[in-house]
Amino acid sequence: MWWPISVLLLALVSPGGAAFEFVGRGAQSTALGGAFAASTQTAEAVWYNPAGNAQQQKWRAGTTHALLYPQLEQSPVLNGLAVTGPLRGGGFQLGFSFLGADGWREEVIALGYGRPLHQRFAVGGGWRTSAWQAGDLSHRAWQLDVGATWEVGFIQPRAYLRLALVAKGLNGANIAAGGQAAGKEKPAIVAAALLNWAGREVLLDLEHRDGRTEVRAGFETQTVSLNGARFRMGGAAVGAGFDDRVLNMGLGHNYKQWHFDYAYSYPLHLSGYGGVHRFSVGYHQH
Repeated sequence: MWWPISVLLLALVSPGGAAFEFVGRGAQSTALGGAFAASTQTAEAVWYNPAGNAQQQKWRAGTTHALLYPQLEQSPVLNGLAVTGPLRGGGFQLGFSFLGADGWREEVIALGYGRPLHQRFAVGGGWRTSAWQAGDLSHRAWQLDVGATWEVGFIQPRAYLRLALVAKGLNGANIAAGGQAAGKEKPAIVAAALLNWAGREVLLDLEHRDGRTEVRAGFETQTVSLNGARFRMGGAAVGAGFDDRVLNMGLGHNYKQWHFDYAYSYPLHLSGYGGVHRFSVGYHQH
């Protein structure tokens, strides 16, 4: 039956996330703990900041496959696709996410466009529609997001800083449910920073929603022993007591125009479910 797995999916996510906690984000951003609002030049930005691809000059695409909690009897499967490219002096973003389990379906479609207002400053906006279905019940939401990036520049000879700000759910997310009244989703504000120091990256996102703050942090560096592969680690914690915590790690390797990434996420507030594995393959145009 559909209801046991749907109830379990809702129970596994944090109280502030409910459904759509898992969308088609790639393995790179996942390994970094989801601290990705200040990242640019990757198609994964569609899930984090509508201004993230504002200065995109080349086509990029990526696909993601995730196995959620493999120790469940019927493990949910997540697939995602993201595309970005240049458009009329800026960059557009398009993302698809599909999650499936026994009797439970989720889909998320995101569309965004960003444009630089200055060599160092860019803004963007995006629409996102999210829907779930369980048996005869259904739910759909529309969300408006806006974002900005600011290239602060070199604060030291080998240290480059970028800042970002994102406002999510500005329209209050009108939710249409089969036979149910409309509801509202709380808006959120994300402040983010990315520091590139001698080829290493440190990322930090602070998201505030409905009186709760989520802290996300990530670190990435290039390895010597693994033929130049990128090693990533990160984590996220929610609430004043940081009761909901997730640890992440992963690897990424580039081969010509292709990117191969893996991430593993382990929620410390859950046990016995096997964590989440994500695999991504990306392509960028030279």
